[in-house]
Order: sequence, then structure tokens, then C-alpha cells
Amino acid sequence: MATEPNSLKIHWARLKHRAGRIALPNSPSSSSLPFAEYIKWFRFSKFTPDYPQAIDIQTKSGCNARCTFCGVGREVNKLHGTMSDELFQKIIDEVIEYPALRRIDPYLLNDPLVDKKMPERIEYIARKRGKRRTPQVRITTNAGLLTEEMGYRLLHAEGLDEINFSFHTIIPEVYEQMMAPLKFDRVMGNILRFKEQWDKFKGKKPKLTIWTVKTLPVIENLGNEKAYWKKAGIGFKARKLDNRASTDVESLGIADREFVRVPFCVIPFWRAWIMWNGDMIMCCVDQERSNLLGNCSNRSVAEVWNDPLYQDLRRRWRSKELDGLLCDQCKGT
Repeated sequence: MATEPNSLKIHWARLKHRAGRIALPNSPSSSSLPFAEYIKWFRFSKFTPDYPQAIDIQTKSGCNARCTFCGVGREVNKLHGTMSDELFQKIIDEVIEYPALRRIDPYLLNDPLVDKKMPERIEYIARKRGKRRTPQVRITTNAGLLTEEMGYRLLHAEGLDEINFSFHTIIPEVYEQMMAPLKFDRVMGNILRFKEQWDKFKGKKPKLTIWTVKTLPVIENLGNEKAYWKKAGIGFKARKLDNRASTDVESLGIADREFVRVPFCVIPFWRAWIMWNGDMIMCCVDQERSNLLGNCSNRSVAEVWNDPLYQDLRRRWRSKELDGLLCDQCKGT
């Protein structure tokens, strides 16, 4: 009996997906250059640097959105607070001297703009960095708190190299469902007004990019999404959907593919994550602080990075002994 055309189409799509898992590895940080993850894994898992090459710093806990595919704001084991100026400056003073530090992201498990002092923090990094091009400074925000005043202050801090706007679809009703309680018209207005400020600004300008997640509504409207932001003069990047180590995300039914456990993760070998109180956690999906690796309020970041707890986490990843770790539940599509 002949195979139905639709069955052939589905079968071909599944074959491409399986092949894609080999060519484009399903690892947590493989959204930009997936194949490079193989190279990073070989390099960093065998020759782990003495210092992290990227650092995310939570300057204040909290987020003004409750995106359906994100666990931030729904934590059970959460400590609320704001990083002191003294601790922030201590961290920056130390890490800015790391020889191979590529990037500082002054946010983690929050929206950076909940911290009203964010422009001043960025300015401090820029002052310490001086005329060097690295480390690059980046924030990712949902833009719900991007007022005209905040936009002015961010630009005049002249320390940002990149701003990514987390904006999940130009379809208003889908946006408001996925990013409640944010309102489509208000946030869209914030972004477009900031773009006007950006156009007029004569100083150093950060790169602007829209980040969206490849959920089913976005995939179905992807051509229109790209065209809209191209016309607005803002870059656009559609990133893969992962489950953020949560079965709740899987149960939403908004992915176009099955969730598959990640085969390897480079994150513990090159990237550090610091909470507002100095706690260092293993990655950006550990919102429950399930695996504390040390605290840099009374130790250096480098000391914690090379601590036996961090070394053991890396050993477990090399040998795939992940039982009991959040990593065991981490999946992508």
C-alpha cells in the first residue's frame, strides 16, 4: 500500500530533526552558534580556565512579568533583595581584571530594569573598563519598565554594548497571554520610543535586538515577525525553546518538537552566575538555588570558581553523573 503524502512529510521532518541533534547539539547555550558547542565542550571541559569568561550578576531580585515558559516569580526557595553598592563594586573591581573575560551581564533571574540604579551600575563597569573593548556589557529586558527617563539614563551611561528586548510575538493577544501582566501596546510603545531616542543619541550606542522564543505561535508567524522588526530598524533573533529544567514548561504544549534531555553542558566550565547576596549558583535556570557553589561576598569570585564544589560539578558533567542535580531535568527541543 502506498504511503500517504502527509506521512512522508512527517517522517522526513522527524529524520531532519534527528540529524539536526547531531549537527546542531541540544545544549543550553547553543542558541547562537550551535555547532560551536562541540568545540567549546572539547576545549573547556578539558582545559577549564582559571577564571570565568562570562559573568551574570543579579543586582536586584524580581521581575515585572510572569512569562508562561519561565519559572522566575514562581520560586519556592527565593531570597528577595538588592545587591549593595559595595558588593557590586567589589565584584566588578575583581573580575574586570580577568585576562579573558568576554562579557558581563548585570542581570540574572530578573528583569534588569527592576533595579532603578542600573544605569549607574553600567556606568561603573564602563569606567573600570576604560578604553578596552572587553568585557562587553549586555542586558536583556522585557522593556515593561523602559520609561523615557530610564532610556535616557541607559544611553547616557555609555557603557552598554548590547540591549536585547525579550518580546514574544507581535500578535497582541498571544503576547499578553504569554507575557502577562504586560500590555502589548504599552511595551511596544516603550521599545519604539527608545529606538527614537537611540536614533537621536550622538554618543556610543548599544546594539539593539529583539529576542523571541520559538513557540508554536511565533513559528507560524515568523516571517511577519522578522519583517516587522526589520522595518523598525531593530535586529531580530528567534531562540529555541527549552524547558528550563521544569516539567511545567513541557506540559504547556507550545513546542513544535519533543523535549530531549541535553547530552552535555558547557556552562559550568566557562560562565559564572552571582545572586544579589553573593551566592554563586550553577546556571540561569536554578531559580530555586538548588546547588549553591559558594558566596563571593567574603571570598573572591575566582576562589569560588576554583572551589571543590565547582570542581565536583564539572567532574559530574564530564562523567554524566547527574542524578540529584537540576541538570538531570534540563531539556531543549
